[in-house]
Amino acid sequence: MPRKRKSGPWIGISLLIIAIALGSGYLVKKFRRQINQRLSDYTQKAPPFTEALKFEHVFSNFPEGILGIDVSEYQGRIDFAGLQLQLQNRQIEFVVVRATMGKDGKDSRFKQNWEGFRPLPIMRGAYHYYRPNENSTLQAQNFIKTAQLKSGDLIPVLDIEKHSTIQSRDKLREGLKNWLKIVEAHYGVKPMIYTGDRFFWEVLHENGFDDYPIWVANYNPIVEPETEDWTIWQFSEKGSLPGIGEKIDLNVLIGGKRRLEELVIP
Repeated sequence: MPRKRKSGPWIGISLLIIAIALGSGYLVKKFRRQINQRLSDYTQKAPPFTEALKFEHVFSNFPEGILGIDVSEYQGRIDFAGLQLQLQNRQIEFVVVRATMGKDGKDSRFKQNWEGFRPLPIMRGAYHYYRPNENSTLQAQNFIKTAQLKSGDLIPVLDIEKHSTIQSRDKLREGLKNWLKIVEAHYGVKPMIYTGDRFFWEVLHENGFDDYPIWVANYNPIVEPETEDWTIWQFSEKGSLPGIGEKIDLNVLIGGKRRLEELVIP
């Protein structure tokens, strides 16, 4: 008759290992479910910060701010007869119209827009889109010839947003200063510079441009622009206005009506 084997402690140890393995598998799955749930909380889309809420937030921070818009051919044909110069119970008090681009470009709707805003109760200005690879003197002459600003208009605006692909930043700065110098000599006033936060810090700040009024683009509705001492903040590029079929840029000018009057050609 064969001898019975003693089970000894090994069966108990084996059962314990199996139980731990099964239990740990359950814990791992539970842990994974918890992690996935937490990750989903972070990856879910945040509720949209609507343009109306953005508008409200900006003007709650700057209750004395003045609302303005800027337009170009990208807005298409504007219905000036049906144009509403008011948003959320706040009057639109200034408009800046694109006149030129580079050394020979002219906005295809500049004349229509400029004349269309003339009889309306709104202050007008014009801007030049600077092409960093083109001659700065020719660009200044293009703007002066096309815009033909007069006393009572807003000061001229230089729009610089891009780096040059054919010259250094120092050379780009020289070109910008040349444009500003030529235009200032013609109109007798310092132009305004329009740019973005990053470009301001990378190219303009502490490089001879800080005495010019700065108009900065930054579409973060919560955080103010990083650019120092800005005068106008373009806080949205998705504004809607009856009379204009396409989205428009919305701007707030700080300093009240007195500051706005300081930005007028005498």
